[in-house]
Amino acid sequence: MRIEVYLPLLTSIVLGLAAPRLSRWLPPATATRALVAAAPLSAVSTAYVLALLAWTLVVQIPMVAGLGRWSVHVWDSADPVPYPVALAAALALAFTALRVARTVIGHHRAMTEVRHIAEELDGEPGGLVVVDDVSPKAFAIPSKQGGRVVVSTGMLNALTPAEQRVLLAHERTHLTHRHHLYRALADAAACANPFLTRLPRAVRYASERWADEEAATAVGDRALAARALARAALASVPRTAPAAAAMGYHLADVPARVQALLRPRQSHRPVVIALLVGLIALTLWASFNAGHDTESLLELAGSPTAASCASHCRA
Repeated sequence: MRIEVYLPLLTSIVLGLAAPRLSRWLPPATATRALVAAAPLSAVSTAYVLALLAWTLVVQIPMVAGLGRWSVHVWDSADPVPYPVALAAALALAFTALRVARTVIGHHRAMTEVRHIAEELDGEPGGLVVVDDVSPKAFAIPSKQGGRVVVSTGMLNALTPAEQRVLLAHERTHLTHRHHLYRALADAAACANPFLTRLPRAVRYASERWADEEAATAVGDRALAARALARAALASVPRTAPAAAAMGYHLADVPARVQALLRPRQSHRPVVIALLVGLIALTLWASFNAGHDTESLLELAGSPTAASCASHCRA
């Protein structure tokens, strides 16, 4: 195989390293969609080339070669993939397949449980449910019927009426744009390709910024939206329980999100988008070439000339 087979691995490393910066350089809605579009393509391409590399090991098994009528001698002489590389690819492919299966099953169970909870809550689909709890909590529960926004009395008491409107607009944006699906795809892609480990958090940050911007637009006041985010985060700080989070609160991200709300809306950066598109195009081109190269090698190993050559070599 030619060097192109390794390019998807390299481009996935670049995407994984660049994801946090892309989530801040691009407008949040664009960043979320772009990263989630690039992640599965990168993960699938990486899995594909790993399978091609692993296949160079499998095809040399006498039983497999016999079924395909391929000459092991010709394949071994024409294919330069070292045995350790092919073995590592096979092990990595098996490991990531198990990780993806476990993640998909876990996510399905979690979403099923969440949908059951949403259906049991009072109120209209997409509506507000207030729970009597002094702990500051606010979160969106997605479901096929539109989901619910759950807010505790503790959180409502911590915010002014205007800030409450920001909070509700933020959480409803998560439901409207189905941000849980974007995050699930990012998680699955990172499981399939460990080089994308930093991407899920980048997608979470971008989707929270997306909700921040939608909330600021809904109330018509970016400073108010920033103040609501900061107040919700500060109200949650004394609480150690994970459920105390509100508006996607994360201590490391709140200052950056507040600062972004205090600045004008981000403009699109065509150059950054073009570079990302070019990176994915390079990944797909390399995957296609690697597949075509493997197909050509199989045809060569299965040709009558290869069979006669193999017989001559054995003689």
